[in-house]
Amino acid sequence: MLRVTRHRLIMCVLVVVILIIIPRGGLFAVDFTRGIILFKDNTLQAVKDAIVTHLTSFLGASIIHNLSFINGLAMQFPLNNLTLIHQTLQNNNVDVYADLVGLMDLETPITVLNPPQDTWFEWGQDHIQIPQVYNNGNGVLGSGVKVAVLDTGIDFTHPNLAANILGGFNAIPVTPGGSYHDDNGHGTHIAGIIAATPYQGKGLIGTASQAQIVAVKVLGATGAGFLSDFINGLQWVHDRGIPEQGIRVLNMSLSFAQGSVPLQKAIDRLSQKDVIMVASAGNCGQDHGGVDEGAGSDTGESATACDPSQPAQNAVLHPAADSGVMAVAATDILNNVTKYSRYGPQVAVTASGGALASGGTPVCSDTQQSGRLLSTAPGDGYGRGSGTSHAAAHASGVVALALQCQPSLSFNQVVAQLQATAHFNTCYPPERQGAGLIDADQLIQALQPCTKK
Repeated sequence: MLRVTRHRLIMCVLVVVILIIIPRGGLFAVDFTRGIILFKDNTLQAVKDAIVTHLTSFLGASIIHNLSFINGLAMQFPLNNLTLIHQTLQNNNVDVYADLVGLMDLETPITVLNPPQDTWFEWGQDHIQIPQVYNNGNGVLGSGVKVAVLDTGIDFTHPNLAANILGGFNAIPVTPGGSYHDDNGHGTHIAGIIAATPYQGKGLIGTASQAQIVAVKVLGATGAGFLSDFINGLQWVHDRGIPEQGIRVLNMSLSFAQGSVPLQKAIDRLSQKDVIMVASAGNCGQDHGGVDEGAGSDTGESATACDPSQPAQNAVLHPAADSGVMAVAATDILNNVTKYSRYGPQVAVTASGGALASGGTPVCSDTQQSGRLLSTAPGDGYGRGSGTSHAAAHASGVVALALQCQPSLSFNQVVAQLQATAHFNTCYPPERQGAGLIDADQLIQALQPCTKK
């Protein structure tokens, strides 16, 4: 039995185990479970090494990620030794927390359409006043601002994105140098809303069409991913993306059903680096969390509407619900708050998210008017989608505009300025919309005179 001591004092280690079953070659066999262990800050390296050596050499565990920036590890544990693993930790006064986290998933891929034949702003950009910003002659287009998109990767060869792709990282356990190319579609769609730029006079003009995008692949081809992969992506941003590429904005159009000590710790570390983190509030109908694309699938289905009588079940998902992250809810083509947007006190603002429905009224309606958002898709094409994913992407693009105008803005200052210039919809309480629909033109006017890069 392993017992690690020093001067007769037993060293304590804080461990969070995420009980997600991992198969040998699929997603539902029962051979292994993945977990995240967090060591207390005062744990000696020799103590950590001894515990990890015992787990890996004698109990069949293996390291998935070294999450050093939160003083932890992502590990894989064999189920047949799980009792011994727990006993080993307990015998060394290790605190164990069960933290059940749902897999992220994408309900349907985005339909690929033909390449565009003209140049345009999509209605989502129109509704948050992006054309006005572009047409007022002050040159605020997001130039010089770097936005990390934590998602399924990005099609970095897409003609309307390639010029703005700065690089990327694959945070999923792969051989070193694994590609961050998008093999799903969601990340490419989100990247287009943020920073698409016309190619040879054709294509969508993104919210911040001169911002640079960094792809951080944390989800696989099915849209599924693990919390530890996501945190590994956050660690890369912290350790490499910020110092080497100057990342200032993180777009996180994904969600987990439950909070997590390791996730909040990772977010806290990034907050200390002065990055602006933006996340989708989440869509109702996502029982296990997931990428926020369920609001409008290409099969013609819409996400389950939130139930006003069950506010706890409609709560904002994570990381949007975590401290230090700006949570964004969605509006439809009539600027009504969508019936699928999760809500709560964490919602800061709303932005265009779109909806798929058969009817609607101009104001104060939970029956959405049909209107999904067209954006880039893998294979040089375009596709339509809707969800709070898209709302977060619009907000991230507007944050990039603000940072080009005033590069020294902090997270709190950005949120305060977005809220001060937003349009509050009297049809809805603050927990549904925060301060209301963002207005990029009013925001930039409030930040004048700009000190543009």
